[in-house]
Amino acid sequence: MKERTFKVTDMLPVQQGESERGPWRSQDIIVESTENVQYPDRLLLRFSGNSVDLLAGVKVGMVVRAWWSANVRQFKTRDGRDCHVQELRCWKIEPVTNEVKPNEEEGTLF
Repeated sequence: MKERTFKVTDMLPVQQGESERGPWRSQDIIVESTENVQYPDRLLLRFSGNSVDLLAGVKVGMVVRAWWSANVRQFKTRDGRDCHVQELRCWKIEPVTNEVKPNEEEGTLF
């Protein structure tokens, strides 16, 4: 488990669908560390299931404290290859302040 303070730089749309186990939904946010601002860490945090509801009051530009766990997920591609991906699953987020700070850099991250 990790805990850290970040600035929210982007919120991706909610994704949802049906699987063999029933309906699912998830939402990803991109955050940037508030420490070492010369070379900030940028992370993609994933919220799944009911955790998506935690993002209701979160806006781009807010400073938040987030708690997450790193997991490696294995799946098969459509052509049958085994593939692994690391996910940062966020299970708690709370605003440090409700103030929204504008981004210094406009445009895309990449």
